[in-house]
Amino acid sequence: MTTDTYEIYDHLADRETLIVYMTKHEGESVSIDGSLLTVGRCTRILQDSYDFRPVHKRQVKIGERLTVSATIGGKVKARTIPTDWVVTETETYEPKNDIPGFREIVIAYCEQVPLSLDEFRKAIYETGVVVSLDSFGGDEEAYQKYLKSSKATANSNGNVNAI
Repeated sequence: MTTDTYEIYDHLADRETLIVYMTKHEGESVSIDGSLLTVGRCTRILQDSYDFRPVHKRQVKIGERLTVSATIGGKVKARTIPTDWVVTETETYEPKNDIPGFREIVIAYCEQVPLSLDEFRKAIYETGVVVSLDSFGGDEEAYQKYLKSSKATANSNGNVNAI
């Protein structure tokens, strides 16, 4: 007995997911500062993003806190800073055949949940590339050598993580 496996063609598999984060309540809006076209506008949309990860990894989690990236004090490194907005509900829509621009569209409704100072400090992390064992093609010896050299460099430069 043979079992044939068939691959189902997904014509939208290479398309990204659009995620729109917005205030949960209709009467609740935020003022946008920015360019000449958006300054002073009020909207329910807090953020939007595009997810290009494999489809099975694309998800917006309830309880996820929105973040913003910012360069602090003119430094080159950016930090990801949590906001007071938390995802409390999501809706997912698949586009119709006549609008195939995205794989799917996720609306993430958010409510304000203030952070305590301790929560804020724990949530801040530096952005950047993380070097892993995979970066060395699985060569454990080269990876360990890199880790030792990067720790020595960080210690000799006196780098301190600061907000």
